[in-house]
This record gives sequence, C-alpha cells and structure tokens, in this order.
Amino acid sequence: MSKKVTKIFALFLILAMLCTGCGLSGAPADSGTSAPAATDGAQSGTDAPNAGSTDVKVGLEQNVYEIPDYTNAGPDVKVLRLSVSMGAGDYGTSASGVMFKTFVDRIEELSGGKMAAQVYPANQLASTTDDIINGILTGAFEMAEVGTGNWGDYTKAFTPMNTPFLYSSDAVCYDVMSGEMGQIMNAQLLADTGIRAEGFMYLGMRTITNNSREIHSPADLKGLKIRVQSDPTQLALFEELGASTMTVSFSELFTALQQKLCDGQDNPIISVVSKKFYEVQNYITMLNHLPNISIFIMSDAYYQSLSAEEQAWVDQAAQEATEACYNTLVETQEILKGQLIAYGINITDLTAEEYQGFVASVPNTTAMCEQAIGAENWGKLMSAIESAESKAG
Repeated sequence: MSKKVTKIFALFLILAMLCTGCGLSGAPADSGTSAPAATDGAQSGTDAPNAGSTDVKVGLEQNVYEIPDYTNAGPDVKVLRLSVSMGAGDYGTSASGVMFKTFVDRIEELSGGKMAAQVYPANQLASTTDDIINGILTGAFEMAEVGTGNWGDYTKAFTPMNTPFLYSSDAVCYDVMSGEMGQIMNAQLLADTGIRAEGFMYLGMRTITNNSREIHSPADLKGLKIRVQSDPTQLALFEELGASTMTVSFSELFTALQQKLCDGQDNPIISVVSKKFYEVQNYITMLNHLPNISIFIMSDAYYQSLSAEEQAWVDQAAQEATEACYNTLVETQEILKGQLIAYGINITDLTAEEYQGFVASVPNTTAMCEQAIGAENWGKLMSAIESAESKAG
C-alpha cells in the first residue's frame, strides 16, 4: 500500500472514531435522553473501573432548554423567585430540571401571564439549609427545595422518610408521600416552621458509593468514612452499620471525595451522575436504604398574602411539577445506571439475603425513628406502606 493511500486510510479511521466519540450515531440531540452504550462490561460489570470511559457519555442530553428570564417582567407580573440546587444545564432534562420547567411553564399558563417563576440554579440565592430557611421566612425569595435529610434542626416531620429500609420501591415511596402520611408530614412542617410544602421532588432511592471496594454487608463498611446528611437518624444509621461518618455540604462533596477527605457518600443514581461523583468513585452499591426527596417549599405568610386564585395557580402548578419529576425519574434512572456500568463503574445489586443483613443490623436506629414518629403515626405509616405495596404488586 502506498504512503498516500495509507495516510488517507488513517485519516478515515480518525474521522470515524471522532464521529463515534461525539455520539453522532446515538440518540438525537433533542431527544432529552441518550441510550446507554453497549459493552461487554455493561452486562456483568468490570474489574477495571473507568475502563473505556472516554468513549461513554454519562448523563442525559444537556442545554436543550434555557431558563427563562423574568427578572424584568414588569410591575403587572408577580414573580416567584425559586432557589434550587439544580444546575442550569439540567433545566428541562433531568428529573429535577423537568420539575422546575413544568412549574415555570404551568404557573405562566394557568395565570395567563399574571404570575411567573424565576429559577435561580446552583444555589445562587442560598447554599446552606439555614440560608434557605432564613431566605424563605424573611422574603429574600419565595420558593426553594430542601431535602428531607436536612430538616433535622427544624422539625421531625420527615422522620418517616429518614427511617431506613422501609420502602421496597420508588412506587411505594411515592405513593406514601403522596397520600395521608405525606399530608401529616406537611402539616407538622407547617406547625413547626411556618413553612408549607407545595410539592416534593422524588429523585430515587439512595445508594452508597466509595472508592475502595464492593459492599455486600455492614462489615464491608468498617473503616470507611462516609459523608451523610446532617439528619440525626441518618448519622445514627451509618454509625450503627459500622462506618465512620462526616457531614459536608452537598456543594462541596465532589471536592471532598476528590481530595479523599471522605471515602464515600450516599445519594441516588441521578445525583451521582449530575454531580459527576462517578469521576472520583469507582463502586456503587444499590443499598436503597432511604428515599431521596426534597420538599418544594414556600413560607405560609407569603402564601396567605396571595389571592385565592393565585394560591390555586401555585398549588396546581406544584402538583403537576411533582408528578412530572417522578415520571421522568422512573423513565431515566435505568438509562443512567446503564451508562455508569458502560463507563466502567462497578455497580453491586444486593441479594435478598444481603439486604436483610443490613436491615437486621440497625434495630436501634429503627427504634429511634419509631419513637420520634409516635405510636399512632407509626401505625398509619405501616398501613400506608402495606397499602402502597399491594398497589405496586
């Protein structure tokens, strides 16, 4: 073969590789999702974390939508300022992004343009729970979202969502949170804080990631320093499982993992992807110990200042946004899990026996939660879970 032909052939190969790496043969850019790459490792995991990672895209298509700017909407438009942790690139694509886009679209449609919602992503308005709560109560902004694991210093309302190993599936958890127990939790939140729940953001069951080894039993957690949320029951859970615990703000968690200040953390798959924890964590265990839920909140004082018509617009938009978030989560989390496996992350699904080993290891934490919830509401919670499980089949 001549040198000229050899060069042309080599150039053709390079162009073909570039096209493949850019995903030109995958899902269309406006599809909102991308199919997981198919590799041998996608079927059975891999012993070489991050193998082939440069050829695999992890995450849904980004920047399909831009956050609308209502900051100069005019005096005739009532603008609700939303403080959220979601990144701007997730708007309208990830489950959380779909939630906020749905709320933005629906509040404008329902009100005929008389109300608008201005999203401030990436904790621009407030980054800590204290700042968010204070911002809501003082009127610095009108709405925000706070995870159920971050309410411990303000209320015990969400202890049912922080009690480990209660929920067997996404559907069961969502059903319980959407029903009477959710109303009981929201009523306690309002009574304790003066803040009302307008909806909730369900982002899946929490997993454990680490950079050292597979986790199949509580014994595998010993010696690992795990970052957990500041909720007392969640701290108690991991300490009873034998891990060392530490608290780091979510915005600083990637750096803490990268610098090995902690060995691992617990979050759902969607957060592992959106915050790119997979770049600094090689192992994921589908422990499914707790649901990941953020409460979509507004101060009751501000809500009561609205007209009945405005309240109805907010209530309906928030409910539709809650449903849209859940539906998107269910549709996309397995796609993201497949992408992580193809990327080279070792994902462990526990056997039923292994799962029960974890459940049996935390009697004290469970008892602490039951006491905090109270006998009457504990009974209602157990009944709600049983009813949800029967519906889920």
